[in-house]
Amino acid sequence: MWFLAMIVFAVLSQAAKHRLIVGTFSTEFLYTLEYDDQDQSLVLVATNPVPAASQWIALNHDKTKLYGTDWNAAEPSFMSYDIQDPLNIKHEATIVGGRYCSGSKSIFVAAYPKAPYTVYSNNYYGDAKCSSVMSVHDNGTLKEIIQDYTYAPGSAVHGLAFSSGGGYLFSADTIGNKIWTHQIDATTGQLTYASNITGPSAGSDPRHIIAHGGDKFLYTVLEGSSEVAQYVMNRDGQLFYHDTKYPLIRESENPADFWADEISMSVNSKYLWATNRARDNTKKGYISVLELDEAEGAIAGQNFLLPTSTSGGFANAVAASPFDESLAALTDNSTGFVEIWNVNGYPIAHLNIEDGGGCCANAVWLD
Repeated sequence: MWFLAMIVFAVLSQAAKHRLIVGTFSTEFLYTLEYDDQDQSLVLVATNPVPAASQWIALNHDKTKLYGTDWNAAEPSFMSYDIQDPLNIKHEATIVGGRYCSGSKSIFVAAYPKAPYTVYSNNYYGDAKCSSVMSVHDNGTLKEIIQDYTYAPGSAVHGLAFSSGGGYLFSADTIGNKIWTHQIDATTGQLTYASNITGPSAGSDPRHIIAHGGDKFLYTVLEGSSEVAQYVMNRDGQLFYHDTKYPLIRESENPADFWADEISMSVNSKYLWATNRARDNTKKGYISVLELDEAEGAIAGQNFLLPTSTSGGFANAVAASPFDESLAALTDNSTGFVEIWNVNGYPIAHLNIEDGGGCCANAVWLD
């Protein structure tokens, strides 16, 4: 009996509650959620009023600051928040970017995980070939634009990723159907163009990307063709495509009815999560898990491809957990909810957030 009690105590002592922050497309809130990994519950613990809706949010290196887009601003704008108290998130700064483009909106933001902790931003819609590099104060708050740079006419980058070694920034040019590589200056964080590669097919349209920890492979979700593609990376950050891709819709579906959304890697680089959205709310989106080779990170196979409960709306964004190899958060915008999914192919927790249609954009894990 004593031995059994000790086992129960050991299991309970390892249980924990993990917090997430969720952004929105149109309502001016940041939501703090809490997932209990013992009873598999997901609850809303704080509704934080903020000056702007952020359809994309990203954490800094030590998870004390949150950066977001101002989705509804008249010109591309990026927000900086203090989140040391996730139940009382505080706005600290707003930076206007993309000064050499017109008619575009802020779409994406990414924080460099190493000093000087620069923040990178992208525009979308209109003339969206512009992007900006922003510096931060010592406490991580956005400071000022230190570099404006452009891609090619007709480009519109929707997602960014860093090489795990930190030397390169990769940009998924959805409208230009390319992936761009820039070298990052280790002292200033500014960028120098290195190379680019066209998508696997006409209209494949890379949307979001992620690099493997070994820096031998990069993976992208293809919005136009509803697929996941794998690229080989050399030591100079140059990418090569060798016809490795996996579907994010079933064979009976038409890619024109979908627009693939997000890709995320599990904490120990064992799995890739990828999602697809349906353009029509009468259809379902899709969620998939692909398994990676443990030695180098090549995609070894697709474990499952399953419909989500709704179309996903503008979201169906997925975020792998930083504490459990088997879990990821999925956000929905068609009805407004967040789910926790298991790598075995089913949701284990669900939370509706009804705020008039703004929620939910992407989610980030705090712990």
